[in-house]
Amino acid sequence: MPKGTKISLRAARTNANMTQEDAANALSKYFGMKISRQRIMDYEKHPATVPLGFGHGFATIYRLPIDAINFSN
Repeated sequence: MPKGTKISLRAARTNANMTQEDAANALSKYFGMKISRQRIMDYEKHPATVPLGFGHGFATIYRLPIDAINFSN
């Protein structure tokens, strides 16, 4: 990915070949608590509401640098 390029949270998930359910399961393992598919869907609709910890979690499970994901609306 070219430096400075940002992609949406949904595109990051899609590029990682994950469904929302896959992402929820991966984040559940990452955080050690249940994360719902609904929560993933809400964060994809409203990326500016993603807490920093979740941002790092998304970047980790999608194998992207955190600054490659657009967390603004």
